[in-house]
Amino acid sequence: MELNFSEMCFGCGKNNDCGLQLNVSYNNGKARTKVMFKKHHQGWKELVHGGVIAAALDEVMAYAAGFLGKIKVVTAKLSITYRKPIKINEEYNLEAEVVELKGRKINVKAYLKKDNKVYAEAEGLYLQVKEVKM
Repeated sequence: MELNFSEMCFGCGKNNDCGLQLNVSYNNGKARTKVMFKKHHQGWKELVHGGVIAAALDEVMAYAAGFLGKIKVVTAKLSITYRKPIKINEEYNLEAEVVELKGRKINVKAYLKKDNKVYAEAEGLYLQVKEVKM
């Protein structure tokens, strides 16, 4: 199955000018990308809004879960720990990997890092779905 994503997806859509436009790769069991949050992603002055950070971590974890088995997944549960302030206009690395696969349930961990320091980390539960109907 080929993974087809919407060009308007907030996380990875290339046509969403307000989105993150992440370009996620998958190799050696990990999903990885770089992200630079823009001024329209901020909450407090010069700092990225926590919900946008959560969206970035969710996106890279969904890619890790989806790429593992070339399947479509949806987020069932998301837990974020914010460790350091994350600034706009600075580049960060996102990395995620599957830690457990149990039936259609996939547990994933992710990290947002800069200079080998963890700025935020997440755990998520993703569910395999046949089709997402709207």
